[in-house]
Order: sequence, then C-alpha cells, then structure tokens
Amino acid sequence: MSSSKTRWGILATGSIAAQFATDLAHSHTGVLAGVASRDADKARAFCDTHGGTPSDYDALLARPDIDAVYIATPHDSHVAWSHKALAAGKAVLCEKPLGLNQGEVLNIYGEAARTDTLLVEALMYLMHPRMHLAKQLIDDGAIGAITGFSSSFGFAFPFTPEHRLYDIERAGGGILDIGIYPLTAARYFLGEPNQLTGEARLAPSGADAEATATLAYDGFDAHLHCAIDTHLDWHITVEGETGTLKITQPWHPGPENNHISITDTAGAQTVHTSDEPRPLYAIEADHMGELLARDAKSSDLVPPDFSINTAYWMDRWREAGGVVYAADTLGQVGFHGHAVRVGAHAKLETATLGTLSKPVSKLVLGTDNQIDAPTMAAMADAFVEAGGTCFDTAFIYSNGRSEALLGEWMTARGLRDDLVVLSKGAHTPDCSPDAVSRQLDISLERLQTNYLDLYCLHRDDPNVPVSEWIDVLNREVRAGRIHQFGGSNWTAERVDEANAYADANGLQGFSLLSNNFSLARMETPVWPGCLASSTDSFRDWHTKNNMALLPWSAQARGFFLDWEGTGLAATRHGADPSDEEMNRVWGSADNLERRRRAFELAEKLGASALQIALAYVLRQPFACFAIIGPRSPMQLQDSLRAADIQLTPEQVQWLDLRD
Repeated sequence: MSSSKTRWGILATGSIAAQFATDLAHSHTGVLAGVASRDADKARAFCDTHGGTPSDYDALLARPDIDAVYIATPHDSHVAWSHKALAAGKAVLCEKPLGLNQGEVLNIYGEAARTDTLLVEALMYLMHPRMHLAKQLIDDGAIGAITGFSSSFGFAFPFTPEHRLYDIERAGGGILDIGIYPLTAARYFLGEPNQLTGEARLAPSGADAEATATLAYDGFDAHLHCAIDTHLDWHITVEGETGTLKITQPWHPGPENNHISITDTAGAQTVHTSDEPRPLYAIEADHMGELLARDAKSSDLVPPDFSINTAYWMDRWREAGGVVYAADTLGQVGFHGHAVRVGAHAKLETATLGTLSKPVSKLVLGTDNQIDAPTMAAMADAFVEAGGTCFDTAFIYSNGRSEALLGEWMTARGLRDDLVVLSKGAHTPDCSPDAVSRQLDISLERLQTNYLDLYCLHRDDPNVPVSEWIDVLNREVRAGRIHQFGGSNWTAERVDEANAYADANGLQGFSLLSNNFSLARMETPVWPGCLASSTDSFRDWHTKNNMALLPWSAQARGFFLDWEGTGLAATRHGADPSDEEMNRVWGSADNLERRRRAFELAEKLGASALQIALAYVLRQPFACFAIIGPRSPMQLQDSLRAADIQLTPEQVQWLDLRD
C-alpha cells in the first residue's frame, strides 16, 4: 500500500454500507477514500455524510488511491464485483454470503489465489473479540463437554415480492441472508458437522420465509432457525455437562453489547464481558488492515476453507428446503460473466499423445471430487482458463456422477471439441470384454458426447486373452466412439502382449497407461488391484516404448505435505489418507529419504515439497501427464504453479535416489 492507512472504497450505498462507513471513522487502520453507486446523486450524498469522493463502480476500482474495497451490493452480484475488484488488484472484503452456492465461492477464491490478492468474507460478528472470548471459555471447559447447541435469527418483514429478501431471481430468502449466522456460529464453536437435515416454509415467490436445520455431531445435535417474516429470539446457546453458555443479541456486538452469560447446573450465573471499545465494523476494517500490513492473502478469523464449507452447508440447507436459484444451473458464460476460453489466463504446457490431433495438457484434471454442477464448473473453468485441456473420469466414479457432471459442464460451456476426455471402464467385478461396449453406451450418454478422445480399461483380467481386449477396443475405434486407448493398472508384460497381437493383425494397440506413478513409490497397493509404473524397469519400459503415462496419485496422496514429527503418524495438515495408509503404502526408508530431498530442493527453489513432487512426475524422459484431484481452487493453483518448475535431469535423478 502507498499510505500508512488502508484507503477504503465502498461499492453500494445501502444501509450496511452506511454502517460500515460510520464505524470506519473509529478504525485504527482505515480511512474512507471513495464510494460508488450507479446513481451519482446517491454517491455524492453518501460522501457528504461519511467522507470520501464519489465514483461509479468501474471508476472506483480503477482509482490508484483505493487499497481495499468493501462490497455491499446485493447477494446476486457479489461474485461479479469481487472478480472485477480482484482483477483491479484491490483487496476485497465482500459481504456475506460470498457466493450464492459453493461453486461461486470456490470460483472467487480461485480468482483470489490466481491473482494472489486478499479476499475475506465479511462475517463481522466472528471477528469481534466477544466471540473469541466465548470460544476460549468453551475450549477451556467452562461448561464441560458440549451436549447441545441452538441459535436463531429472525425478523418480521412483510412479504414484498419485488424486495430482494423475497425475490427468488435475486437469491432472496432467509437461509442466505440470515441463516448464515446461526450456521457459522455452530461451526465456529463446534467444528464441521457430520450431516445436515432441514426444512423450509416458502414464500409465494419461492424464497424461503422461514427455515430450520439440524446439524448432527457426535453425541448431540445443533438446532438452527431463521425467518424473514417472523420475529425470533436472537441468541446463541451452547449447552454443556456442567453449565450453559448464552449470548443474547449475538449478531451485532459492540461496546454496549459485549456480554456472555454462563449458568451452571445449580442455577448460578457468571457474566463475562469483552472490553472492546471499537464498533463492530471498525473491528472488521482493522482486521483487514492488519492482514494487508503483513501481506497476508487470507484471513485467520474467516479463512477460505471456512467460507467454502459455509457455502457447502447452505447448499445442503437450501436443498433440504427446496430452495433453488438460477445460479445453481450452468449457463454458457462463466462466473465472471464472460465465455470460458481455454488459455484465457495462462498457457499450461501441452504435449502430443500418440496420433491424437488435440494437444494434451501436462496436468489432467480429475473429476471425482465434485458434488454438483457449480462445484464442477468452479474447478473446470479455472483449469481450462489456465490452459488445461485434459479431463479424467471413469464409469464407476461416484456411481456415474463424475461423468454426468463433466458432461453437463462441457455442454453448458460449449467446450467439448476443445478438450481431451479420458474415461475408463470394465472395472472389477465387471472386468470383461463384453462390458466395454455396454458401459461405453452409458458413459457417452452421461458425458453428452459421441466419442472419447482416450479410453482406458480400468483393470485387467489376466485370464482374458489379450486378443479379446484388442478386438473389442478396435471395434469401438472403427465406430468412432474412442480414438485412442490404453489400460489402467496393467502390467508392461500384458501391454506388450496386447500390442504384439495388434501389430500382427493390423490393429490399433495401446498408446497409454494410467498406472500410479509418483516420487514416492507405492510399496503396497492403495486399493486392491492397483499397479504402479514407478519401478526402474517399468519407467525404462515407458521410455523405450514411448508409452505415455497418465498417472493417478501423482503427489502420493499427501505424503509430501508439510507435516512435522519423526513418524508418519504426525499431523499432516489435511491429507486425506489415514496414518495406516501412509505407513503401509508410502512409509519405506527410501520414500522418507525422497521426501527429505524434496523438502531440501523445495527450499532452494522457493517452492513446496508437494510442488517438487509433482514437477518430478512431469519431467520424466517419457510422455507423462499427471492426473491431479484438487479439492479447492487454492490446491489447483498450487498444482498449476508446480507445472512451471523446470527440474533438470540431474535433479530428477537425485530426487529418486539415483545419483
């Protein structure tokens, strides 16, 4: 920043914008520099009251005297204006909800990660010291083990179809507007639930006028209630074995509303207070100022994962209540309001694969982690705009949901002919030649296409003669339904046998494998029937035969994450595999030394060990296209940056203990 204080711009001039501007005057770190409105008279009147100079929206984002913007527009424009603000290099504090569904939230955090810019969801009450004090009391055992939770937020606003609260076309309803408060409070104190059940009473417009939800935790439930047409008690109540903690008026804490009461089982009450003199939105602005002062790219009070999970649970709540928005259905344009184009933001390295006419990106996006169309779009849009062209799926992934979501996204975005799609079939127990065509019928229908660029047999049955596999695959090639094929979890010997039969009979043979391959060698299979191409002999076979490899688990399922400790049972900061799997599959002495070397080289190159491990896979002497399965846009950006790391052949050898 170019000044000692954060220079704020505010987008919109409604009541919440006015409250932010009023409180900002009491901030230690911020000052109001500008305000934007579509109505020039409103912008001038706002500035006459609160200070700053008026602009329209685009002009404010272009101003060099603005460091951060507070987006106070209606819900349905949060993502669009966040995109524009991040593109302008402005730190963004965006009013809740950050997006209308999890896909929108994933998308905008992906843009923040791509532009390396601070983005924070404005859950102001979570930033107030009263909430931190309450959590500390609970964590310190002030009420004993938690046995229950309840929270509600509701007001009586009469049904007005054209008002944003009731307009379903503008994402109206109570769940997103105020249900987010009880939902985030429960998760702030209790962590993520196991599941959500709920219901909603809909207004004539289709927006939820009142909604309840139950979050299931181990041993107890959390009960949530919100309404926009009925007054409800505003509270957070946490029940414990030795007492009950209650916060009244929890959503707008301030100097005169800073109490927490604890009542023990005998009825004795103790009151705790937070001695914070600043008003609520000044605290929020100061939190942003402190983050900017230390060049942070995310908030530790409302971190990206918390907001992403908030959107996930609100989606489940809306789903339970039958609340559907237009944003839940994909269209031709992306979340940023423009057509999605391959390579719009970057040019990911590509290579040729056999005789395939399309370039294949060196990173391949796996699609088995997405749960609905918006989450698929969030990851897929970001991937293709970074230059990604190749997608991996399979007949069995998510019981077919993976293929269906990929097909829905490709059709909506109009990108099928620009992309390379790999799908797999004939997995055990249906691992037989007659399964190929039968499953392919279904896969193509799900994918909304009439061909696959690449197809792999998902498993091999050694009792089936290779001739039967080659014959059925060539029938599909002649029918135009697959272009090139190979195997997943096949041995080199069986591929050689299959290709010898193909050569002898003038048929197409295998041109790719999709076995495991990573810097950490798979000592025992992750799942039964899995094979790896990581051995010296298998790797040399790939080089000799120019056999392309599209490896799964290219980063060894979290083995190269920055966990600490001397044993594999140490905390791994979010890796999915169990400690048992880590020890059984990856925990050899040689793999631990490879891991140590990855960290050593990462420090020299200014990267992470996880990025070094992925770069190792991409820098093999044979065609290698790593399948990645990011669960967040931050993980995707991490992998995209790894693809730019150019390891030397000597570094590749050294990492693999072949120096």
